[in-house]
Amino acid sequence: MTSLIIAAVSFGGILLFLLASASANTALFASNYAWLLGLNAVVALSLLALISWQLRVLWREHQAKVFGSRLKLRLMLMFGLMAVLPGVLIYAVSVQFVTKSIETWFDVRVEKALEAGLNLGRSALDSLLADLAAKGQAMALELAERSETLRRLDINRLREQSGVQSAALFSSEGELVATATGDLTTLLPSQPTPELLRRTLSERRVAVLESHGEKDLNLRVLVAVTPPGLGVETRILQLTDPVPAALALNADSVQTVYADYQELSLGREGLTRIYAMTLTLTVLLALFTAIALAFVLARRLSAPLSILAEGTQAVTAGDYTPRQAVYSRDELGVLTRSFKQMTSQLDEARRDNERQRAELEAARAYLESILANLSAGVLVFDRR
Repeated sequence: MTSLIIAAVSFGGILLFLLASASANTALFASNYAWLLGLNAVVALSLLALISWQLRVLWREHQAKVFGSRLKLRLMLMFGLMAVLPGVLIYAVSVQFVTKSIETWFDVRVEKALEAGLNLGRSALDSLLADLAAKGQAMALELAERSETLRRLDINRLREQSGVQSAALFSSEGELVATATGDLTTLLPSQPTPELLRRTLSERRVAVLESHGEKDLNLRVLVAVTPPGLGVETRILQLTDPVPAALALNADSVQTVYADYQELSLGREGLTRIYAMTLTLTVLLALFTAIALAFVLARRLSAPLSILAEGTQAVTAGDYTPRQAVYSRDELGVLTRSFKQMTSQLDEARRDNERQRAELEAARAYLESILANLSAGVLVFDRR
């Protein structure tokens, strides 16, 4: 019984650890939480079945008025209450704490602060994009007054005056006409997509924010360069400029935190339910384990008293056979060993008494046989 309880508790403890880890890990939770929850429920039901069986056995002993059954029942109830009452109190407090803690994660002030930070980052990026678009519009107006040859010569000067990293001039079909860049590691500009070219020809100006990699953000502005006169082909001026690294990093951090917050906010009820179920299973396993161990402890504590009761009844019936002692270092062990020693002494005294009685019976029978065979006798008297 004890080995079964230890095995169930050990297995349940491992499953609870995995369940708690799955609750904290989204990837692990999504794939294995249902299985872990089911296995923990099976362990809890197994312990409940074990407790029910122990209660049935104890009730049968109580109905049969087995000596010590009432003491075992009383000890079991005492140990059970000592485990259940604090467990229920801790469970009630923990559920409230978990619920309130999760609710504090979704404070309105926190949500508004995240939205404000996100809007601030967007405003800063929009401001940079609008500034680059204004520079592109000014450069396009100046280039429109130049010939094709002068455009190729002036584009680098205009880029340097505007403080832009890269400037390029494309035909309406996307062919590169002229380019100028301040980044020596990149000689050719980024090619605009056909969709961007069509939008630029239609809207006359397009400004977009692009991401390259996980942290890099770039500003891209395309402006139509329309020379005066009829029949002259429209060119497209493209300006690109990187977003400052600090601003890009902060904007990405705010965006990531806000996305995580929105994900948690959508799963608020489910998250509360998950943590409550994990806590409930933990408390149930702990309580069922405590109750099962209460049965074991009650039987162990009442076992010496049962031995003493059986020995007392046997002595009353005249059976002085020594009883099995409980070898423990507490007072109950000393009591059972003393009782065993007493019954051993009583058994030895009974045997001595029976031996002496047998000797007396033999002497009496011998004397009777001698007296029965005497036909004559002599009486001798002394002076007394």
